[in-house]
Amino acid sequence: MKRAVLAGLLILLLPAVVLSRPAQATSLFGPNERIVSAYQAGELSVDDMIRYGVASVTAPETVPARLRPTGPLSTNAETYLTYLSAMSAKASGAAKQVLSPPGLRSTGNSFFDCAHDEPYRFLRKDYHCWANVDNFVIFYNLDTGGGGVPPTPAEPSGRPTAIQNAVDAVSIAARTYRSMGFEISDNPAVPHAIFFGTDQFCDPVLDNLCSPKLRNPFVLPIGYNFLPTILMPSNPVYYDYLPRHELFHVFQYSYWKAGKVAQDFFRQFIDTDAFGSMNWWMEATAEWAAHQTYLHAPSHVPYPSQRDMYADHVDDFLAKPMLALNGWDGLGGPRQYGAFLLPLYLTEQVGPDFVRSTWEQIRSAGSSPITAIQASLGGRDLRVLLHGFAIANYRLAAPQYGAAENGYRDPDVALWRSELEQEQATEGDSLGGARPMRSSNAAFVGYNEVASGALLPGGSSYTDFTAQQGAAPATLTIKGFNVAPGQPVPRVAWSVLVWAQAGKGSDTLSAYPTAEYVRSPDSTGTVEIENFRYPMVATLVKTRLDLRTSSAAASNDWTNPFWSVGNYVPFQRRSCALRPPVLGPPQLDAYPVGTFNAYAASTPDGWTGGDSTFSMPLPGGRTLWLFSDTFLGPLNANGTRPTTARIINNSFVLQDGDKLTTVHGGTASDPRALLPPPDGTHWYWSGDGFVTGDRLQVMFNKYRLEGTGPMPFAFDQNVVATFSLSDLTKPKSVTPLPSRAGVAWGSAILPASRSGDGYTYVYGVSDAPINKKMKVARVRGDDLRVGRWQFYTPWGWSEVEEHAAETLSGIANEYSVTPWRGQFLMVSQDSTEAFNGLINAFTSCDPFDGFTNRTPVYRMPEPGPFGSYLDGDVISYNPHVHFEQSTDASLLISYNVNSMDNRAQPDADHYRDPSIYRPRFIRVAIS
Repeated sequence: MKRAVLAGLLILLLPAVVLSRPAQATSLFGPNERIVSAYQAGELSVDDMIRYGVASVTAPETVPARLRPTGPLSTNAETYLTYLSAMSAKASGAAKQVLSPPGLRSTGNSFFDCAHDEPYRFLRKDYHCWANVDNFVIFYNLDTGGGGVPPTPAEPSGRPTAIQNAVDAVSIAARTYRSMGFEISDNPAVPHAIFFGTDQFCDPVLDNLCSPKLRNPFVLPIGYNFLPTILMPSNPVYYDYLPRHELFHVFQYSYWKAGKVAQDFFRQFIDTDAFGSMNWWMEATAEWAAHQTYLHAPSHVPYPSQRDMYADHVDDFLAKPMLALNGWDGLGGPRQYGAFLLPLYLTEQVGPDFVRSTWEQIRSAGSSPITAIQASLGGRDLRVLLHGFAIANYRLAAPQYGAAENGYRDPDVALWRSELEQEQATEGDSLGGARPMRSSNAAFVGYNEVASGALLPGGSSYTDFTAQQGAAPATLTIKGFNVAPGQPVPRVAWSVLVWAQAGKGSDTLSAYPTAEYVRSPDSTGTVEIENFRYPMVATLVKTRLDLRTSSAAASNDWTNPFWSVGNYVPFQRRSCALRPPVLGPPQLDAYPVGTFNAYAASTPDGWTGGDSTFSMPLPGGRTLWLFSDTFLGPLNANGTRPTTARIINNSFVLQDGDKLTTVHGGTASDPRALLPPPDGTHWYWSGDGFVTGDRLQVMFNKYRLEGTGPMPFAFDQNVVATFSLSDLTKPKSVTPLPSRAGVAWGSAILPASRSGDGYTYVYGVSDAPINKKMKVARVRGDDLRVGRWQFYTPWGWSEVEEHAAETLSGIANEYSVTPWRGQFLMVSQDSTEAFNGLINAFTSCDPFDGFTNRTPVYRMPEPGPFGSYLDGDVISYNPHVHFEQSTDASLLISYNVNSMDNRAQPDADHYRDPSIYRPRFIRVAIS
C-alpha cells in the first residue's frame, strides 16, 4: 500500500481544484465564505480580512456575527491560513502581527529546551519548549497528556528523540542547501521558525472550541519574524524527512517574494492559475532537494523508510506520462511530487547548479518555471533533453545496461522501480518489470497500424511492439508524425528504443532485458528496425516539445499526432536482364496427347477424361499427372461414354514412357477419390503439387455446394495431402492450410528446388467472372505443413493471410510460374474477357511480382459457338507449363477443355464426345 503523503508546500491531499471565477472562489473556503466574499466586494480591508480570517480559525466567537463562519471548518483550514498569510503581504504591520507576532522576548535557560520563563504564543497556541539550530528556532511541547511530542530522552537535556531528529534534519538540510548555493535570510537576530504540534487551534477561554485537526505540514509565506514559517503536525514518525522537504520551501521563498506569492496565491483562487504554475516546480524541486540531503549525509538516516519518501509519487507522475510536463493537479495533488524526476534528470545532464539557476531566474526575471528551465540549460537543447528524459523514464524498470547515455545515474533507480510496481497502470508487461504507462502491441509479421495518441505539452507516451515467437525475422518500420486536418502541428520528438536484441544470449526474456540501442528517424521521418524477431521489443517513445508556461493552459492543450507502423519481411529483389520471350509457332497435338487418347480409348476402368492437368517428375524418368474431376472407363465401342460412367473428384495418372496407370482411392470395382469427399455436399479438387525426396505434396481445395446454375459451388478450405512415393493410393496425412481469406491456394507451385531462394512459392487467385488477380504466398523449405506461411503485400511479406495482395490482373484460376533463363516465366489464360481463349506469357526477375512483357502464346480454338466444336457450351481454361518436359528453348503447355452441359444424357457433350473433356498439349519454341 502507498504511504500517505505528508510533505507539502501548503497542504497535501486536498481536492485537485483550480478555480477561475469569483463566484466559485470562496466556495473553497466553505464556512468562511462570508469573510472572503466581503473582502472581494470591497466591504473589508485586507487588514480586517486577515484579523477576522485568523480569528475564524482560532476564536470564531470573536468574529462579528455577519462574518462568522457558518459551520465548522473543513480540512481546508490549512489552505485558508496559507491564503491569509500570503495576503498579509499587502497588509499593515499591525495586521501582519496576527500571523507574525514578535519574536522571542527571552531565551531563558537555553541549555534546557523547556526551561524558559514563559511560553511563546503563536496562533493562540502556547509553546513551552524551543531549540535553536542553524538560523532556525524549533518550537514544540512535551506530551504530558494534552498533546505534544513524547518525551523520550535523546540526550541529558531531555530533548525527545523525535525533536532531536528534527534538529539534525534541519541542520543537515540547511547546510546542504547552502552548500549548493541556495540563499536564505541569515540574520541571527531574526531567525526562521518551525512549529511542531500545530494540530489545531483552540480558543484560550473556551477550550472546547477548536479548529478541525490540521493533519498536514504547510508553510506560511509570512509568519514568525515576518519570514516563511513551517507548521508541522504532531506526528513525530516523520520528523526526519518532512523538515528537509519543508525547509526547501522556505529557501524557495527567498526567490519568490512574499508580495508575488500574495498576488499569485490570490489569483489562484480568483481568476488565473499563476500559483499552480509555480507550485508544481516548488514541489518537484523540494522532493529533489530532500533527496540531495540524504545523498550529502548518508551516515545520518535515523529512519530508512523516511529517506525514501521523496520517491513515493514516481508512479503518480509516470502513470500518465502523456500529461503536461508542468501539469498541476491542485494543492496536495500527488503528480507534482513525482515530477522530482525532471529536476533530477536535468541536473545530471546540465550540471549541479541547474535547479538553483532556475530559482535565480524566477527571482531576477520574474520567470515562470518553464521559462526559467529553458534559460538554465547552458546552451543545451531542451528538445533533446526532454526526449532523453522520456527515454530515461521508460528505462527505469530495467537495470541501466546498454544505451547508458539515455538513463539515470542516480543510485536510487531501483527504489523508483519499486514505486512503479505499486501502480496498476504501470504493471508488468512484455518486457518484464513495471514501466510508465504504455500500450503494448503484438507486432506479428504483417502488423500494420495507423494510430494516434494524445499528448500535452512536454508529455510523453510509449508503445511497445513485441516480436512474436516463431515469426520470421522482419523489418519493423515506423513513420510519423502527422495530425488530423485542422489540428495545429505540434513539435514532437520520437525515437525507437530496442530491447533484447535477438541472437544475443537466450531466446527467453529475462526479468529486466537489456536496452540495446536507440534509433532516431531518418530524413524521411522513418525508423526501420531490421531483423526484428523474437525476443526483441521495440518501444516507440514520443515526446511533445512545445511547452506552455501556464499549467492550466498546458493541461488543456491536447493534440493527437498519429503515425504508421508496419512489420513485414522485406523483399529480396533480384536483378536480371529482363526481356520479353520470343515465341515460335506452336506445335499442336504435342506429345503426350496421343498417349492419353489411346489410353482413354482402351482402359477398362482407368482415366478417360479430366481437368486441372498438373504434372511433376518422379524418380526413374516417370511423370505424375494430377487431375480434378475424372471420368473412369470403359468407353462404349463407338467411342462414346456410357451415362453410367464413374466420376471421381480427383485422381493421379502415372506415366512411365507410353504406359499410363490410373491411381485412385477405393477399389477397382468401387473407385473413390484419392482425397474422398467428407460428406455429400463437399468435395476436393486438385491444385498443384511437387515432389521432394520420397515425398509428394499436393494442394487440394475443398468446395461446397452453393447456389444454382452451371457452377453451383463455392470455395471452402485449403489442405495439403502428403503421399509417400511408394504408395500413391492414399495420403499419409492431410493438413489444413491457411483458408481464412477465401483464396484457393495451389493455382501453381514453384518448389524451393526451383525458386532459387529456399522458399516454396504457392500461388492463388482472387476469383471473379473476369479480371481474376494473382495472389502469392511462400513457405521456407520444401514442406507446406511446417513453417509459417508468408503472403505477398506491397510493403513486404506478411504472415496474415487476409493481407495477401492482388498483383497481376487478368489471369486464370490455374497457371504456372517457372524459372527461365535467369528470369521467371508466367503462363496463363487471359481473363480480361469471359471465356477468352488467349494464352499469354509474362516475365519477371522475381517469382512473386513484377510480371510484365505480356506476350501472346496461343489462342485456344475450341471454346464458344464459333470454336472448333461449334458448341456454345464448350470452354477452355487453365493452361500449364510442364517444367519437367520443357527446356529453355521449348515449352510443353497443356490446357483444359470442358463443357457447361452437365447433363448425364447420351446426347450431352461429355457423353456423346469424350474428347471434349481432355487436356490439349502444344509445344512452343521460346527464346
